Amino acid sequence: MSRMLLGIIAVAVAAATPLSSALAKRSKDSTVASKGDLVVTFSGSGGGSYRYHEPAIGGTGAGCSVADTTYTEVDSYRWRYRFVMPPGGGSSATPWSVSGGGQLSGSEQRLQCGGTAAVTSSCTQTLHVPLTSNSADLAYPGVIVGASGRLVTVGAIGELLPAAVPPVCSGVGPLIPNPVAGFSQLQASVSLPRSELDATGDVTRHFTMAGAGLYNGVALSGSCNSASCDVNNCSTAGGAGAPNTCSFNESYTGTIEVRVVR
Repeated sequence: MSRMLLGIIAVAVAAATPLSSALAKRSKDSTVASKGDLVVTFSGSGGGSYRYHEPAIGGTGAGCSVADTTYTEVDSYRWRYRFVMPPGGGSSATPWSVSGGGQLSGSEQRLQCGGTAAVTSSCTQTLHVPLTSNSADLAYPGVIVGASGRLVTVGAIGELLPAAVPPVCSGVGPLIPNPVAGFSQLQASVSLPRSELDATGDVTRHFTMAGAGLYNGVALSGSCNSASCDVNNCSTAGGAGAPNTCSFNESYTGTIEVRVVR
């Protein structure tokens, strides 16, 4: 993933004017941040699935060379990243707090093939929030807040990472992740009226990432059903023989909250 989203929003930040001085008149939560600072929270949850089926090659008898195989993966996750920003906005790649996690689960079923018996395998792997040692990651949590005219624009990115230890598996099949790992490229952008933030000091906007894609050229769902179906990414490739089937989907939803320290 890249920081393309934040790069686009940075243009607005460069031309932004400071947020209203009324925001600096709040006073509370002094142990968290200074009076007038902005507390930005980027949070949400998501998940998806990936499934493919490859028919046997050579039938199921003595002539079988590749077993009929069905694989299913399911992933789910949640996150909450909080940042403290100066009253005039700006950018930060230093979250004040991070929390969240998730799990990848995969199962594979291979039917009998020649002299090889049928076998079912399963694997799981946990997801965790990034550590400070991951701060060089392109998707390490970051936020930009810019004000221009009557609007305040907020862009945020983040990630969850697979555990450093190998997946826990039973059987012979490996864990094959979803072709689009949404948890590794969390991002969202929202706009809110400056007047609303001035008046209430706490504004939340919802976002949904689904269908169109995480960024240019990356779809959040796909499928194929043909002899030329590539089950590694559910795309059509060269090939002949019995139809393969493959499908995947991924989506997440959440909120960006901007709160003024009182």
